[in-house]
Amino acid sequence: MIVNSYAKINIGLHILNKREDNFHNIITIFQEIDFCDQISIEKSDNFIFKSNVDWLDNKNNTCVKAFEIVKQEFPHISNVKIFLKKNVPTNAGLGGGSSNGTAVIKTLNKLFSLGISTKKLFQLSKKVSADSPFFIEGGTQFGEGTGDKLLRIKDVLNERYILLVLPDVKINTKDAYKKCLLKDKTNIKFAEMLDELKNNNLSSELFYNDFEGYVFKTHPEIGKIKLKILDLGAKYASLSGSGSTVFGIFSNKKDALKAHQFFSPHFSTIITNPKI
Repeated sequence: MIVNSYAKINIGLHILNKREDNFHNIITIFQEIDFCDQISIEKSDNFIFKSNVDWLDNKNNTCVKAFEIVKQEFPHISNVKIFLKKNVPTNAGLGGGSSNGTAVIKTLNKLFSLGISTKKLFQLSKKVSADSPFFIEGGTQFGEGTGDKLLRIKDVLNERYILLVLPDVKINTKDAYKKCLLKDKTNIKFAEMLDELKNNNLSSELFYNDFEGYVFKTHPEIGKIKLKILDLGAKYASLSGSGSTVFGIFSNKKDALKAHQFFSPHFSTIITNPKI
C-alpha cells in the first residue's frame, strides 16, 4: 500500500503554561496542507525500514515507533517493509515526523484489516507524538491541551494559496519551549479565533505564534522572511510550529507566484494549498 503523509501549518500558536508533566498547554489552529511525504508499506517476513534520505535514523524514527505501537496491541500481525520517500524536512514546524507515524498506524489498520476505531487510532497516535493525533482526520482543527484536544472546523479558510519558505535552519522544539517567555495567557478564546476565521480576518492580535520571539531573536533572518512575505502581498504570514518554516497565505495565485519567485533563488520554497 502506498499512502501520502501530509504536512501541517499552525495558524496562530499560543503557549498558555507549563504542565506538571513538563509538557505545555497550547491553543492553535492546525491546517493540513497539500505537501507530503510518501510511504509504502507491504507485508514481510522481516521488519525493514528504508528511506530516500541519509539523515534519518533507520532504527529510531516515528515510522518504526508507530509499527511497534501497533504490534504491541496486535501481536499476531506479520512484519512489514516500510519505505519512506521524504519530502517534508525535519525540525521545520511542519509536523512531518508526526504525520509519518500516524500514516503508518492508519495504513497498518487497513493492511491487516484490524478494524481499529477512530477513537482507538487517536489513542495510539498519541503515543507517537503530541501532534500525531491531528493527522488522524487532518483538515482544519482547533487544538488545545498539548494539541491532543481537537475540534474539527469546516469551511473557514477561504484563501487557497500558501507559500512555504524553508530556511536551512533546524529548530529543536524542546529547546524552543524552554526559551519561550510564558505569560500564563488565559484570555485567548477559541470562539474569538473562529469568528475571525469565518470573517476572513487573520488579525495579528489573535493569530500570532509565541515561538516567534525566541526564533526571530536567535535567527533574525527568519524574522526578515516573515516581513518580506507580508510586503509581497500575503494576507497573513507566520512561523509554523516552532519553525523554521515561515508561511504566507495569499488571496490570489499571482501574488503567491511573485513571492515564490522572489524567495526561490535563496531558499527552498513551495506553493501549496490547504486540505479542507
